[in-house]
Amino acid sequence: MDFRELAAELLRLRAEQLKSGVWRKTAKLTQGELLALYCLQGHGDGAYPRELSRELSVSTARIAAMLRDMEEKGWIVRREDAEDNRHTLVLLTGEGRKEILRRREQTLSELAGALEKLGREDAEELLRLLTRLNEICGK
Repeated sequence: MDFRELAAELLRLRAEQLKSGVWRKTAKLTQGELLALYCLQGHGDGAYPRELSRELSVSTARIAAMLRDMEEKGWIVRREDAEDNRHTLVLLTGEGRKEILRRREQTLSELAGALEKLGREDAEELLRLLTRLNEICGK
């Protein structure tokens, strides 16, 4: 098998993964609203929508829609910046923190179960190879 065929097989496997429950949940933790919650968790004092747009690589219009939905769910609040009232800060609420922790724990438990079935040696090898692939693709 040449490297193009291997790459095609990797794409096929990735598409197959996204159809399965645990991988779908893992993907959701790294995109959209849940990724925004993770970003906000890293910004203890809040973040500006423009910062979130940049960090998530999405348009400011998409961020505005996402923030509106997240606010309706009670996961965030928007407040006027005390230092510059022309800007709005986005803050994670207690409910937002609970939601991201709940989703993360649920996904971690399912992934841990899958890795346990794989066995320690294969699980460690999988992580080593994925880390290496991330290093190569990140360049």
